[in-house]
Amino acid sequence: MIKKTRLYLSLLALTIAAGVSALAQGDDNVEAKFIAMLKNATLSGTWAPVQKAQLGESRADEGYRIARVEKRDGDNWVLVSLVNHQGKEIEYPFPAVVKFAGDTAVLILNNVRAGQGTANWSARVLFHENVYAGSWWETANRDHGGTIAGTITQAR
Repeated sequence: MIKKTRLYLSLLALTIAAGVSALAQGDDNVEAKFIAMLKNATLSGTWAPVQKAQLGESRADEGYRIARVEKRDGDNWVLVSLVNHQGKEIEYPFPAVVKFAGDTAVLILNNVRAGQGTANWSARVLFHENVYAGSWWETANRDHGGTIAGTITQAR
């Protein structure tokens, strides 16, 4: 009985692994869905500060506007954000790494400058079916950071 159970569990694990690998890194369909999800998108939700490993009170955010994401070589992507600067809307590109766990994208920002004269930031943000969640921190000060979570809508 134990051998049958082990065999069954091994076959189940292989079946699950085969299904996940079909949706793995480099899968054009998964990448196309990620690109479509973030085209002309607004991320709206909440954020909460994290300081000294303590989660602060959750707060509503103003939202993030994304023009698009563009794939480069391998895992390298560019996230093109829309920002208002001196009354003008401009596109601001951020270099990013994107990894896929099945059909879920994980966007990785490492030591990225968010604008002229500001600090550098790092983040890990998970995207799945028009929902996002993640964490961010000032690269030089890991005690200054927080969490984000919310939903994604596309402009029609």
